[in-house]
Amino acid sequence: MGSNPTLSGNISSACELRQDRNVATVTSRPGKLMSYIVLARKYRPKSFDEVVGQEVPISILESFIKNKSIPHALIFCGGRGIGKTSMARIFAKAINYEEISNNPQIGSDIDDGKSLDVIEIDAASNNGVDQIREVIDISQYSSLTCKYKVFIIDEVHMLSKAAFNALLKTLEEPNENTIFILATTEVEKIPITISSRCQMINFSNLNGNKIEDLINKVCELEKIIIDDESVRLLANEANGSARDSLSLLELLSNSLNKKISYDKSILKLGIAPKEVVQSISVEILSGNIKESLEILAQICEKGYDIKKFILSILFFYRSLIYSKLEINSNDSTIELIDNELNSKFETISIHEVENIFDNLINSYQDISKSTNLRISAETAIIKLCLIGDFVNFDTKLPEESKKKVKNSDINFKKDIKNSVNGEIHIKNDIDQDTKLISEKPSELLSDKETTFNLKENKDRLFESQSMKSLFETFDCRILEIEKEN
Repeated sequence: MGSNPTLSGNISSACELRQDRNVATVTSRPGKLMSYIVLARKYRPKSFDEVVGQEVPISILESFIKNKSIPHALIFCGGRGIGKTSMARIFAKAINYEEISNNPQIGSDIDDGKSLDVIEIDAASNNGVDQIREVIDISQYSSLTCKYKVFIIDEVHMLSKAAFNALLKTLEEPNENTIFILATTEVEKIPITISSRCQMINFSNLNGNKIEDLINKVCELEKIIIDDESVRLLANEANGSARDSLSLLELLSNSLNKKISYDKSILKLGIAPKEVVQSISVEILSGNIKESLEILAQICEKGYDIKKFILSILFFYRSLIYSKLEINSNDSTIELIDNELNSKFETISIHEVENIFDNLINSYQDISKSTNLRISAETAIIKLCLIGDFVNFDTKLPEESKKKVKNSDINFKKDIKNSVNGEIHIKNDIDQDTKLISEKPSELLSDKETTFNLKENKDRLFESQSMKSLFETFDCRILEIEKEN
């Protein structure tokens, strides 16, 4: 085999990919190298008008410029991919408007990160005290082509303690016409000595409607065919991030040849179909462990993302709570539940759904930290089914008794009359003469006043699976109701 030629100097040829019988061959021909720009960079906002969903930060920054009271240090804080660094560039161009109007190339250099007066630093890879000292040294010099020299420090919370300390004095009293913009996703990690010297500006995550509008706009410009369900799916998956939504859109567009449908989208993104999520949600509330685990097994076998699957169940129960409370929401993550599906949850109260929802949140957090997702998910599903099994105790009864329980308003009033030789007499006032259930579900007691021998049956009672589930679910403590002689 011959050795590969050494590449040196500028690249003067472009490569064209050609497929022949599933064999990829690369041929080169003279021409310019065409670089591909990802959608998140291609549609990065370059003016205040192009920024999506950040009206409050824009109004604050514009007021600084209008009143000619530009702070020497600012902190842009908020989630990922919502426009903090882009806004810093736009603000840098806005305060240097006069110079840019005379020389548009200055604005282009700022947009491309090439300006010598608007310097961007990634604190994730330049977090030491030596790098910050270089920044301090550069800040002492006047700007070259702009009125203001601007330092944009991204992910500033990753600076070391020594680096923060070195920055303190310069941040408080910078050189004339020098401005620092610190961008961070974790503002709580910034020392108070730093944040107290800066103007804090909070950026908010984008709501679903804003992201949907952005996706539709980009699809129109890029001639991408996409259905409404896929747009909502991408907006939900982006979790408030404009950058993430465009990255996901690009993934689907390239892999589906610019024809995006919902069925193919969920397959590419590893998201389980709605029907499967709804099915397991019904089984959990019914306390059906076997059926629930079988559905989870199918999800794992088909290669769906387990964490996303559990999160989908979480969102479904959230939608169910909204449906039961009859709350109309514009949030795209709130799913509209049709009448046929809603009828399956008609007998389930809002308290029971909330109990499942609350436990599912904790389970999702545990699963996210687990090294074995499937086992953790199975454990969580079993626990949720046991909760559903308890809140639906009437499903344990024979059909005749089940109807009586559902159609009767049962009021249990327990009156402990006396305790002699370990016997406790319980009086039950039951509306419409509804019969009580003994320790065996199939046996019904007809007497309104019964005697239950606690001493003989307490061990069996406390060791039963139902009681264990009760105490585990609601974190109860067994009260000592009988003292040994």
